[in-house]
Amino acid sequence: MDPKKIIKHYIMPGFLVRGGAVILAVALAVTLFMGLSALNAEVPDPVEFYPIETPIGVMAYIDVVGVSNWLYDYDGAVYYSVEDAEGYLYTVRLKDSQLQAMAAQEAYWNRETETAPMPQPYRLVGYVQKATDDVRESLAQSWDITEAEYLEYFGDNYLNATTSVGAEKAAGWFIGALFSGLFCLLCIVLYARAAAMSRKCLAVLEERCLLEKAAQQLQNKDAQLVIGKNRGVLTEDFIFGKGTGMVLAYSDILWAYKQDAKRNFMVANSYLFAATAWMNPQGVVDLNGPDKTGCIGDALAVIGRRNPNVLLGYTNENRKAFREAVRAAK
Repeated sequence: MDPKKIIKHYIMPGFLVRGGAVILAVALAVTLFMGLSALNAEVPDPVEFYPIETPIGVMAYIDVVGVSNWLYDYDGAVYYSVEDAEGYLYTVRLKDSQLQAMAAQEAYWNRETETAPMPQPYRLVGYVQKATDDVRESLAQSWDITEAEYLEYFGDNYLNATTSVGAEKAAGWFIGALFSGLFCLLCIVLYARAAAMSRKCLAVLEERCLLEKAAQQLQNKDAQLVIGKNRGVLTEDFIFGKGTGMVLAYSDILWAYKQDAKRNFMVANSYLFAATAWMNPQGVVDLNGPDKTGCIGDALAVIGRRNPNVLLGYTNENRKAFREAVRAAK
């Protein structure tokens, strides 16, 4: 069997990454299609809005003759009160352009006499939503009434004229598409990085006629030290990283050390980093979790025995010595 295939089978990311990228790409396509379909779906005619009776999630309308100044602004979501021709009051959420289009209705709301002429109604169409506790409380304060009185006058629902049924449904699909795309990209980046590292490592081994030797040692299970839960393998002359795309001869390693990634001040992941004259420090072994058994320390000890000249541990002195060794090698 081709020694490159034998080595790649171990050092390249497995089905979880490759299959995950394909599945997520399909999910991305599906969610984008569903989102676009929701945006372009035929919308039924809006019904007349009754705050108590009209169900949440449908399109409704109010024929507005009066609109207040803004009553509550929460992070760009601006709420108003509007009035219909019969004097009933409603809570709505508007865009600036909609308010500007109702200049006559705003003037009528602020009328100084009851004999002021009523403007032509402005049909406001929106998406029926339930008012949150914060919205009800803030609007009640704006009207200087209790929340119970607010519910009696305005009801529990409001008309959101800044969106539509299609837009609300599409938003959910597009959020799914965003997450699918991000995780798909992550899988692609992980695989591409491992592929690039494998090409580089295998080219070095091939140049030195070590490919067959490395493949044979990888297949000899009895002469291996497995790192963690099969996250890497140490053989007589090589270290192999599971899924990282990396295989290095001990004789090539100039510097090796353990590195921990922390989250909330706790170790979340542990790596064995190594550097050569042709490669800056890279994560050869990724434990995919914290090193609870000290396996990376054991691996570093093996590397030190196989290569007495290697720099072990991350220190300023070792970093300077590595740079000097790279310059000397050039």
